[in-house]
Amino acid sequence: MRTILHESNLDLLGEVERLIAALAATSVVPELAAYRDHVLHACNELREQICRNLRDLELGQDDILLEILSETQRLALDLRLYNRRLAGPILRGLESDRLSLRVIGWLHAVHKETAEVPAAVSTEEFSIWPAPPYPVVYFMPASAQQGLLYQPLFFHEFGHLLYACHEPEMDNLVQDLQVRIAELLEPLARRDDVHAQAEAQQRAVIVLTWYKWAQELFCDAVGLTIGGPAFIHAFNRYLRISPRTEYHCPPDDLGLRPHPVTWLRARLLARRACELGCETVANAMERQWVIIADTLGVVEDYYGFYEEEFLPAIWQTLDDMLVEAEPYRFTQRDLGGEEWTPDSTVAHLLNRAWHHFGSNPDEYSDWERQVVTTFLDFPCERMTLYQSIVEAHRGYLQTA
Repeated sequence: MRTILHESNLDLLGEVERLIAALAATSVVPELAAYRDHVLHACNELREQICRNLRDLELGQDDILLEILSETQRLALDLRLYNRRLAGPILRGLESDRLSLRVIGWLHAVHKETAEVPAAVSTEEFSIWPAPPYPVVYFMPASAQQGLLYQPLFFHEFGHLLYACHEPEMDNLVQDLQVRIAELLEPLARRDDVHAQAEAQQRAVIVLTWYKWAQELFCDAVGLTIGGPAFIHAFNRYLRISPRTEYHCPPDDLGLRPHPVTWLRARLLARRACELGCETVANAMERQWVIIADTLGVVEDYYGFYEEEFLPAIWQTLDDMLVEAEPYRFTQRDLGGEEWTPDSTVAHLLNRAWHHFGSNPDEYSDWERQVVTTFLDFPCERMTLYQSIVEAHRGYLQTA
């Protein structure tokens, strides 16, 4: 066993030293420097722990071999994680990442729980890997990273990080919602036959499904709360031309979905948007989804996984989750007609982007190129770039 552990730790030592050398030799954009430093520090700590294992093995004490084995297994898993997930955004080192990293940096800076969480971006379908205390990786399709219009979709992904930061409290709220939905699904009369057992099993599947669905609706609510119309525009434009299953899903497949049917998400998002005073963009989105559904010949049906009578409980749960998470809330200035300047917010910038795109699409590319240049030229150090925004937002929350 001693020989196996010695060889395995030497292998890990070689791997982590090669990874450290690659990370240290990679030039990164300023927005990624804090993330690179964090990952390098963690890899150096892994190296020290591996060296400690090797020193402990030299003591020749058999009674500590099981402990060294356990530690070696943990270090191997950590190293695989850094190789598989966390090192890639550094080693790919694209200049085009800067825009998304700026948007993500602002998101993190205006929330007390995430202000010191380093983040990176990579190219896959929109998603996030939030696993505190590890740094965070956001994912976005390469084509979407090249402009402003789809950046608001990061606001949804940021919701998953907020959920992770408040997970015990969030889980309690979601479980309360599940209890309420279970009560609403309970039949007025009880039977004891095979059919009744099947119905009970189906009700259990519906209740279990809402654990994930509530989280996704919360993230949509976070996106709307932060970005307002910009989030609705990005959500609608990116997702409206979706496969038929995003408009109508067979009942046997609904319980396996980590997300609600996207048409349902669009409907609920539009309703919340109307409550926040964004009726025009919300109503336009709803009309477009109905037109596409009619063209597909789809009839809206969620087979008991969603009923209108669920809505008050869903609304209350989402409101309570937003109170717990305290995301940035868009202001009237974010939606106003004044042109964006560096002392304003990213929410303002992205709403202006959608305004210009909608009002003058032929000239939008030139406007976007100029404003992105200004955005990226502004100093990126977190405390100097965002402190005034954070303080202004805190003042807004206190007076709201």
